[in-house]
Amino acid sequence: MSNWDYVDEVDIIPRLPPNFDELRESKKWQDRKEALEELLKVLTNNERLSTKVSYAELIGNLQTMLAKDANINCQALAARCIAKFATGLRLKFSQFSAPLLPVIFERMKEKKPALREPLVECAMEVGRTMTSLEAGQDDVLAAMAKPNPQIKQQTALFVAKQLDLVAPAKQPKGFIKAVTPVLGKLTSDADQDVREAALQALGAIQRIIGDKNIKSLLGDVASDDTKIKKIREFSEKSAAKFAEEQAKTAPPAPEPTATSSATPSTTKAATKPVEPVEEADPWDFLDEFDLLSKMPDAFDTMIQSKKWQERKEALEDLSQLLTAHPKLDPKGSYGSLVEQLQKVLEKDANILVAALAANCLAGLANGLRSKFQQFAVSVAPIIFEKFKEKKPMLRDPLVKCIDAVVATTSLEAIGEIVLVALSKPNPSIKTQTDLFLQRAFMGLNSQTMPKKTLKTLIPSLVKHSGDSDSEVREASYAAMGAMMRAIGEKPSLQLLADIVSDSMRMGKIREYHQKALAEAGPAESVVQPIQKADAPPPVSAPPKKQAPPKRQEPEEEEKENEEEPLKQPVFEKKKKTAATKENAENEPPVAPKSEILLNDNGEKAQRIKEEKQLKLVKWNFQSPTEDHISQLQTLLGNQAKVSLMSQLFHKDFKQQLAALDTLIRLSDTSPRSLLANSDLLLKWCTLRFFETNPAALIKVLELCKVLVELTKETETPVSNEELTSFVPYLLLKTGEPKENMRTAVRDIINTLTDIVGPLKMTPMLLDALKSKNARQRSECLLVIESYILRTGIGPLKSLTVERIVAPLVGDKDTNVRNAAINVLVACFKFEGDQMWKAAGKMSDKDRSLVEERIKRSGVKGGSGVPNGGPKIVVPQQQPIVRRPASRCGIRQQEEEDVDEEAHRTIMNTTFEKPSTAARSRYALRDDVASSAIETLKNAFNVVSTPQPPVAASSSWANSTMPTFQLKRTNSASSLSSIDTSDNIQRSINNISSGLQDIAQDAMYQVTYVLNQPDQRHLVDRRADLVFRASAAQLDMVIEDFTAGKDVTATMEACTQMLFILMSGVDTHLLEPLNASPETVKAIITAVLRGIIQIGSSDTGHTMARSLNRLAMRLIYRVELSNLLCGLILAMTESIRQDTKITDLVSKLSSKWCDELEKRRTQLRASDIVEVFNGFYICTLSDHKIDINHPHILVVDNYLERVILQQGDVILDAARRLACPHMHLINMINKILQMMKERNLAPIMPGTIDPREPSQENIQSEIIVSVHNILRDPSNAARHMAELKRHANKKAAEYAKFVVEHPCGPLIDALKREYEETGGELVIQCPLVVERLRMMYDLSLIHLGGALTADDDQNTPPRSAALDLSKMDSTLVGTPLSRGGDATITRARGNQIRPRRQTNMTREKLADIKMQLERVKNGN
Repeated sequence: MSNWDYVDEVDIIPRLPPNFDELRESKKWQDRKEALEELLKVLTNNERLSTKVSYAELIGNLQTMLAKDANINCQALAARCIAKFATGLRLKFSQFSAPLLPVIFERMKEKKPALREPLVECAMEVGRTMTSLEAGQDDVLAAMAKPNPQIKQQTALFVAKQLDLVAPAKQPKGFIKAVTPVLGKLTSDADQDVREAALQALGAIQRIIGDKNIKSLLGDVASDDTKIKKIREFSEKSAAKFAEEQAKTAPPAPEPTATSSATPSTTKAATKPVEPVEEADPWDFLDEFDLLSKMPDAFDTMIQSKKWQERKEALEDLSQLLTAHPKLDPKGSYGSLVEQLQKVLEKDANILVAALAANCLAGLANGLRSKFQQFAVSVAPIIFEKFKEKKPMLRDPLVKCIDAVVATTSLEAIGEIVLVALSKPNPSIKTQTDLFLQRAFMGLNSQTMPKKTLKTLIPSLVKHSGDSDSEVREASYAAMGAMMRAIGEKPSLQLLADIVSDSMRMGKIREYHQKALAEAGPAESVVQPIQKADAPPPVSAPPKKQAPPKRQEPEEEEKENEEEPLKQPVFEKKKKTAATKENAENEPPVAPKSEILLNDNGEKAQRIKEEKQLKLVKWNFQSPTEDHISQLQTLLGNQAKVSLMSQLFHKDFKQQLAALDTLIRLSDTSPRSLLANSDLLLKWCTLRFFETNPAALIKVLELCKVLVELTKETETPVSNEELTSFVPYLLLKTGEPKENMRTAVRDIINTLTDIVGPLKMTPMLLDALKSKNARQRSECLLVIESYILRTGIGPLKSLTVERIVAPLVGDKDTNVRNAAINVLVACFKFEGDQMWKAAGKMSDKDRSLVEERIKRSGVKGGSGVPNGGPKIVVPQQQPIVRRPASRCGIRQQEEEDVDEEAHRTIMNTTFEKPSTAARSRYALRDDVASSAIETLKNAFNVVSTPQPPVAASSSWANSTMPTFQLKRTNSASSLSSIDTSDNIQRSINNISSGLQDIAQDAMYQVTYVLNQPDQRHLVDRRADLVFRASAAQLDMVIEDFTAGKDVTATMEACTQMLFILMSGVDTHLLEPLNASPETVKAIITAVLRGIIQIGSSDTGHTMARSLNRLAMRLIYRVELSNLLCGLILAMTESIRQDTKITDLVSKLSSKWCDELEKRRTQLRASDIVEVFNGFYICTLSDHKIDINHPHILVVDNYLERVILQQGDVILDAARRLACPHMHLINMINKILQMMKERNLAPIMPGTIDPREPSQENIQSEIIVSVHNILRDPSNAARHMAELKRHANKKAAEYAKFVVEHPCGPLIDALKREYEETGGELVIQCPLVVERLRMMYDLSLIHLGGALTADDDQNTPPRSAALDLSKMDSTLVGTPLSRGGDATITRARGNQIRPRRQTNMTREKLADIKMQLERVKNGN
């Protein structure tokens, strides 16, 4: 073993001579040579180089010298130095290998040994550092194409030497496939040395892939016996070199002996050729063939011809194509072709044609392998049925076909099909099915044998052993003998208990068992060809020596282990039962693991994205096409287990019912897997809607209901693609004659409406009115009427409901007419006479019918009020509150049933100091805490706190007085009704919480409000606060991610909320968001930091992509003046603090220019000029950055765009600055002069008025940190560090906070304690923790501010109608739902959050604020 692993890393840079660079750059070759000799000496003396030092510049200089130095001695030394760098850095050198190889190959034209030998050594060492030979593939091919024979020879030798190091198991297939034909061509080169080098390289390739495979790649060269003989010789030499290299790198044996030491092994390897390795599968080296495009044009016509000769000719042409091209393009759609071949095989009366069809199906299965799996369950039954034909000319192709088909799937997947074939009365079918099982069992062992399937098949095999037909009996014996070889004799005897006593039968089975052992060896050495989908098709007689069995995927292995053991004898079962009873009380119960039938992954979003981009066939059809079915089989087959897929797409509806039962049970055992694949499962359900079996349809609708209810309960979003792929086909079932089916459909529609709202459902309902089915039309009209009565016609106005429904008043069907009239009456109720205008031209008869109905119903035009809305009355009940889990804490158990007396007792209790004898590791300074509490005591005695505490009977161990535990609700910012602006403000404040649970709930609450079109203005007007709180939360997320914590849920909640907040201006007709420049700077800095720090890890790519999209969305949604100011401020801060995001900010800023072109809006000159001036002062004056630096030039470009937009007003704003930077003034004057010379007018002259101050209560960084300390005492030290940093940066603001805020003295005392103890701050005393949390509630009240008239509005002034299209009625709690629950939660399966009562009215809130003012003023 090399000593390199044990040598310390060395930084060679300090060890180079002081004048190294001067010598290296000298014009005298002697000086350059001296510098390189010194470098080579240092590299030789230090075998292992430091990986923490960047050698890029030094290696780049060596590369330049190797390529361009005119002196051959210097070139040789440069090559030796590069080789030493490669050996010293190893894999860390791989980044330099790609650019170096072309230079090395080019210099190989030099014949002189003084340079050639160092180049050969350099190439070898550089090649060793490459992660794969594919990385240098293009350079190798380019070098071998050079005309110079020296380059071709040395490149071929490089390939040979590199491949001598490669093990067959790690063969670089792509590289070998690319270079082998080129090397084959070089074997005929005019230069003898080139020919020999090419043959040597081919010998190394033959050692890796085997004789058969290399011949298939060499083409005509394979027929030259002389060359093939030379290749074999070089192959043996390559094997010896490989063995020698393995011996060098192998670890030494602990106790070497004469037979086990490394030396004899190495000597033996060097003198005796190593046994040839097992050949790889040739199919890995073949080109994919697009069969469908090469088929004869007349194939479809000829295959359907009445003349058998023409059908035979068509199949012969197809068979020839399949034989000539064994590997097919898997991207093609083969469903139609397979269906045609199935039909011929099943129904064609001509035996020759049927045999050709079987051969073609076998060719397709072999050419597609795992991609043929979707067709296996439909082809296999036909093959087994055709086994009734005894003639060998058909039987043999059928045997070949069934083996090839099953090789693409598994025995377990077709177990039911095999069982049906075994039960057939025809002896030929039974015989061939038994023989098929024999061949299948020969490829399995005890680990890979599907035990459940085997148990179902064995009774039939046992029955066949007593069949009247001798061939059937012999075939069954052969199958059971192969089974005995696969799983062992003892388990086999347990399965064959019924015939164990029959010596004749068991004798025959054992006879076949011995034959199987003699033929293929013991089962432990067998690879399972059937179970592996991409393995080559099995052969009837597997080789005796094969590789050990590979491990299956973890899910499969767990599943096999979980299955019950093979049948035990009765006496053993009794013993184990008794033992189990004795130990039952001592062992905890273990829940059995459920079988994984569906994958739970995140591929659903990618599928939807690809469907949007039309990369997938759009799910839109009058009746399902083969392309749609094939695509669904492929997509669902990637996620579902084979056994489930075989049932889902089985022709027998009973199998489909079994699959439906399995999927419905998954809603209890594995709901996440259903949600992850709900789009595919609902598409599968739409296929079933086109079938007529009532039992299957009812079951399908039951699954649909389970899926949509699960979606609703977990608040999983539903995309438009999912809706349009399912709802139109669901509406077809509203026309079913059976009431139970229509009822089931109505339930599903109601649930979907609760999820996505009427606005998204109505267009599909209107489209369904075109149906010829009168019952469907009337049902859809009833749903539309219910939507209008629920939300009013306002939200649906843009859909022209009245104009579409009006013609149906004259429908022939009475139910349709009545339903249409009722829809128009409902519209009249809300619109009055405007309804007639919206309905368009109606016949006098139709209009009179509607008028008569309006008159009889007594409806007054314009009097309608939606019967549902966002204003929810919360039922009065005692709250159940829980302490939220902190970022590192664990949720504590909830406590319930709190009576009012206990509540009053706690609220009026005077808090006392805990006993000093039982103090925790760090206790809050009680004098300060008590003083702060006493200051607020009057407020406690007069009014209740915003969150009433819960009495607890237990007392804390480290407190001598009996105390009551005060716990906070899981959602600290619960919204009791949508019009409570203060509660929305409270939710936004909690976005920045240091507690993940609170922060996530707050973000989901804000997200919910944003999803309500008539309420999102309550959040939009607080965009500045949302951005600032989100920036603080992202900073904490980045810190937690760096510390190795799981932040996925918090990041998802945050990005989802911000994406919805910044939804496109054009799409939603929303005004640009008004966030201050400081806030824009904060959010952009946080997002870009996340992209860099999270994106650089292996696990953070997905989150980084979301953040990247978020950064782009900011550009499109924020007001342009504040956006530009924020971007420049972020760039300034990045340069000042070196936060590594300057380049990203610069790239992001370029998008601002594009957005300015689109929006053409006025800019605020004074604000913009101020931040530009600050940037120039920071960069040019403070940091002395060169004026031509890219960052300066980028900002100059933005300034130019602003001046072209605004004109002279920019100069006026600059003159108002106290200290304008000279570069700013020069730039402005220069651009204005240019505009004057070219007679350019400003695009949109601006204003110098400063931006309006925000009217919202914005939380500063100091307040955010204070709240985190009060809410999350367990991480107080971390939050205090943040507070200290912000306090140092904003000393005046912090001083004001200490003086004016009720909790100011307490926090300041904690800060001093933190500083005195050197950063030690651990708060564990429960009483102190509860006091801090009560102070948090009071702090929120202190910051709440007065309610304004504008805040008191329930809906924005622009709309008087309430839109219930997105109101949630899920059982999972939400304060905006009709259930009045207290929180909006993230997806948590079926978990239901407890209800809470509204804790505070407006009068109480005003009273509390008045009391706080009194305390503050000392009254």
